[in-house]
Amino acid sequence: MSEPSPHTPPSALDQGLEDGVRYAREHLADRTRLGRIVRTHTAAEVVANLGTTFREPDGVVDPAAYWSGFAHGVQRVLRETAGDTIPAS
Repeated sequence: MSEPSPHTPPSALDQGLEDGVRYAREHLADRTRLGRIVRTHTAAEVVANLGTTFREPDGVVDPAAYWSGFAHGVQRVLRETAGDTIPAS
């Protein structure tokens, strides 16, 4: 996959992926919730598992792509940290 040019805004999928990675790293102590996010099938299910802790950014053109990317970003972090000690909250 090619990197977006510095002058092109990230796609909804890319933005979701980046936000999902950031969210997962900030919430590693709640691996149960992160696992539920990864197992979702719809954007609505992702949002429901986030509760009120995170909102879709303004200006997202394709919400389904954004939330798909978000769930994949969370999955990436869970895979990278599998077997790690869970940090204290």
